[in-house]
Amino acid sequence: MGYVHLESVVTFGMIPTREWVLERWSGGVAALHKRPVPIDGRRRLSILEFDEPAFVLGSRSLDPGLNQQTVRRRSGGGIVLLDPEESTWIDVTLPRNDPLWSDDLNHSFRWLGETIASAFVGLGLEARTHEGKLLGDDTWCFDAVGAGEVLWCNRKLVGISQRRTRQAARFQCVWYRHFHEPPGFTSDNSRGVGWADAGLASSAPAVLDSVLSAVIEV
Repeated sequence: MGYVHLESVVTFGMIPTREWVLERWSGGVAALHKRPVPIDGRRRLSILEFDEPAFVLGSRSLDPGLNQQTVRRRSGGGIVLLDPEESTWIDVTLPRNDPLWSDDLNHSFRWLGETIASAFVGLGLEARTHEGKLLGDDTWCFDAVGAGEVLWCNRKLVGISQRRTRQAARFQCVWYRHFHEPPGFTSDNSRGVGWADAGLASSAPAVLDSVLSAVIEV
């Protein structure tokens, strides 16, 4: 699918530099990744919905050649399998003049990871963020864990990548209900886990709502 559709926009907050725009997009994975990074100087929280699975390659990833739909994003990190049944994808965009902005790339993930982790803690999971350098092989996103990404029992619960422009940063976040290795691929180094695998008895919309509520309150 090549289309992309913006369904709704809701604005939260009264302070311009801390105002959130909440939006919901639907379309093909490739088209959703081609959305330009906004330059309107506002915080933006985007829910991305799609109905076909796809492998999403990082900006420097090699194509795994698994005979599946493959698209490329402009943010770093490893390959991600987006599955409309099991994965949730949101983008968080910050303007450069935002109080949450950090020029330190590793530190820049911290506030978002801690916020998402707090949402999972509120739901009953002992989630935390990874501190320090990248661990593991980052060919596949969930085989490695980077600074600020969310962990449960040392397993990767939420993957976060980042794309920067002169005006803004877009953080792309993915988590799973049930985590599975990509079709045709096996790894002894997988660190991935889904929130249902961790024992969380919630619906996918409830988990998403908890994360959105936590982010909007920052």
